[in-house]
Amino acid sequence: MRFEYVCGIVSRVGVVDHEAWSYADAVSRLGLHHLDVEHQRDVIHAGPDKYEIQTVCDACEQAVAMHPELLIEGSIIQ
Repeated sequence: MRFEYVCGIVSRVGVVDHEAWSYADAVSRLGLHHLDVEHQRDVIHAGPDKYEIQTVCDACEQAVAMHPELLIEGSIIQ
């Protein structure tokens, strides 16, 4: 099973590809089981041959920490 971590701005952040894992194995081993079911639905998106996990990369996190106005609707982070 392939899981790609994707930042909305930067694109692909990282990949975990482990063919022996089921979806439940991956959710547990990647720590996604700590999210409630609704949050899991919000951040995990099924594709034809992979799952994408929406995240925020370090660069975007640092940018927002230095410039919180980036979170205003209509800005680059939105």
